[in-house]
Amino acid sequence: MDNSYLDLPQSEGKEILVWPVPYEGTASFATGTRNGPRAILQASREIETWDEELGVDLADSLRFRSLPSFRAPVSGPSGMLSGMRQDLDRHCDCSEEFLLTLGGEHSVALPPMEAYLGQHPDLVVIQLDAHADLRPEFQGSQFSHACVMARLRDSGVPLVQIGLRSLCREESEYIRSRSGTDMLPLFAHHLPPPAEAARRIRDFVGKSPVYISFDADALDPSIMPGTGTPEPGGLSYEWVQALWGHLLPGVRLVGLDFCELAPLPAGGVVSESVAVQCINKILACAFCLEPGGVSGPFDPGVRQGGARE
Repeated sequence: MDNSYLDLPQSEGKEILVWPVPYEGTASFATGTRNGPRAILQASREIETWDEELGVDLADSLRFRSLPSFRAPVSGPSGMLSGMRQDLDRHCDCSEEFLLTLGGEHSVALPPMEAYLGQHPDLVVIQLDAHADLRPEFQGSQFSHACVMARLRDSGVPLVQIGLRSLCREESEYIRSRSGTDMLPLFAHHLPPPAEAARRIRDFVGKSPVYISFDADALDPSIMPGTGTPEPGGLSYEWVQALWGHLLPGVRLVGLDFCELAPLPAGGVVSESVAVQCINKILACAFCLEPGGVSGPFDPGVRQGGARE
């Protein structure tokens, strides 16, 4: 696998470590997420780094260094997570370095989140996802992709969840019991405008460091058809991209993953291209803009689906 992201010449900008983790050992519906990292890396080399909306170029501020692609053991989910933790210890200093993890199913997000939590005890995680991923266990495993945020919550990490629309009764009851304390849910059926969502998230996060875990199925399948468990009624591209311009400048973003992309050979390259654009916008807003964000290009009157208020 060619692990280079964006294929940029080396510069003096902030270094982003890129770690492909092509694992789908607990996939419960459609398969193919093991092919997600390769598809994202390939698409990234065809995407412009200049952002017309923001007036910034990733090539001016960032440089990318590829880590060896993770090779999952055959011992199952527990062994996979253990192997990821060992590789992280060898290749990434989470007290200082920024890691972009490319899954793979969503369970691969747990070791990076744990690693950053170990260095930043006040870490807050922002999860974009159609599913809550808060089941204590699923199909006989506590380390299923459906349990990744439950395992994170075992450590008491405050959690923002954006785009939720498919969850079981127990997950719903748990979220509502914790809402207003250490959880902030933004359900897909009742999203505020991006600027208001950003304000709520900023109030929740405060000055804590932030990790973003982005599941492809958070997006509506009309723009992200290539995912293992698609759910209608998801986030629009316009809404989620606008969110970052209001939220991320001035927030201390320490790590990021993008998971659950399952490329569709018969469907062209739209899903992986959307994934790259989402990753690039997060990085641009976090590292290429001054605190305070931008006002012109991001319309706070744009609601879910792109319609104005």
